[in-house]
Amino acid sequence: MRVSLENYEGTMVRWSATLVFFGAFQMAMMAQSGAVVAWGDNSLGQTNLPPELTNIVAVAAGANHNVALRNDGVVLTWGDDTDNQVTLPPGLTTAMAVGAGAKHSLAVRSNGTVVGWGDNTFKQTTIPPTLTGVLAVTGGRYHSLALKSDGSVAAWGDNLYGQTNIPPNLTNVIAIAAGFYFNVALKADGTVVAWGDNTSEATNVPPDLNGVIGISARYSHTLAVLTNGNVVSWGADTAGQRTIPPGLSNVIVVTAGYYHSLALKSDGTLASWGLNDQGQGTIPPGTAGTFALTAGEAHSLALTAPIPPITLTAALLTNSHILLQFTSSPNVSISIQSTTNLSNWNTIGTAVHRGNGMYDFEDAISSGLKSRFYRTAF
Repeated sequence: MRVSLENYEGTMVRWSATLVFFGAFQMAMMAQSGAVVAWGDNSLGQTNLPPELTNIVAVAAGANHNVALRNDGVVLTWGDDTDNQVTLPPGLTTAMAVGAGAKHSLAVRSNGTVVGWGDNTFKQTTIPPTLTGVLAVTGGRYHSLALKSDGSVAAWGDNLYGQTNIPPNLTNVIAIAAGFYFNVALKADGTVVAWGDNTSEATNVPPDLNGVIGISARYSHTLAVLTNGNVVSWGADTAGQRTIPPGLSNVIVVTAGYYHSLALKSDGTLASWGLNDQGQGTIPPGTAGTFALTAGEAHSLALTAPIPPITLTAALLTNSHILLQFTSSPNVSISIQSTTNLSNWNTIGTAVHRGNGMYDFEDAISSGLKSRFYRTAF
């Protein structure tokens, strides 16, 4: 069994999803909404936040544009629109996840299908007609990547470096990330798989790397955060983007920009390293309560909330029940909602506060049930 609260590179599954595997059974846990903080290069309006940008549950950065998801399923975009990457396609409603490539955008509808728009030079926004059951999406320079609810991965678009050739037997994936011409996948057992362009050794996963709970990739480098709070990086280091600052610890979220990197620590503070020529690594005020990060070519975004991010653990009990345990602010009412199809959510109860910010919730799992998704509401 493996549990991790994941932030997907270039995207965040709606409410920040985690997949939990108990043999043939899998579960997804989802968390909260908040506000966006942006800093760095603004030459194309990529840090000019739209006034309607409230109650945001997901945010993804392309090279110089952004895609955000509101808690009512509405998708918002801003920044560079050279290739129509911020021009929303008609009829896009009830989205549950968003993602971005360099100059294209992606969204997952509530029925698990995908919509793409923007640069389509290599058919990166031409969605495979049979693609369904998607939880998360992200994109590289000219290709797109999707994580499905069964833990499998799909890819389409440019394949010059084999970036859309899914490795054989790649299963039980819980997080995906895309660089310019390569991909990285985190498996439920805490190991990492990478494929595609290896010019900058971006697919050379460090030997014996395990215990990974989060990944991020961008232009030509990759970041991984471990269960012990340490960060590991590989790939290009042209601007120090993979040179981990000495003493960096207690990290829970990482994100890679083109030539800079960001990390969120368990105490709520942010760290950055690498190129800072546009202020993309200069952390601004207002990032307290950050629970997700994303970054573009030379700008950065943080998703913040007044309630600290939930830390989740889960266990499969002997009586065929799932025990969910949370750490959050003390004395907060946390409702638990559940679905098996990502469309019809039902409130199934309220987490019990055990004191000192510790919560738990127990749910019965029906015989033969293969997957269930949970989310919290405050």
